[in-house]
Amino acid sequence: MKLVQRLIDYLRNKAASDINKDVPDGLCPNCWGRNEYGGKFFEALKTHGIDVNSKDPSIGWIQDYANKHLAAIELKREDDNLVCQKCKLTYHVK
Repeated sequence: MKLVQRLIDYLRNKAASDINKDVPDGLCPNCWGRNEYGGKFFEALKTHGIDVNSKDPSIGWIQDYANKHLAAIELKREDDNLVCQKCKLTYHVK
């Protein structure tokens, strides 16, 4: 559920024009940009008519999408680093 909440917070705090410029917290910047998940996720929300600013029963749809497409690019903590399970890039935690 944490991944879904981070995605919803990301969408609520971004203007539509800025959606592809940053990466939601906890996701691999390399994979997010290379695979253009930002644009794909935003388009999927628009296509399904999801309003992240209201209580919507379709939030389950966001959970399913995140599990299917984004869980693999979630960063996992290993020692003092965050590691992407998909591309294996390591990001040092300050």
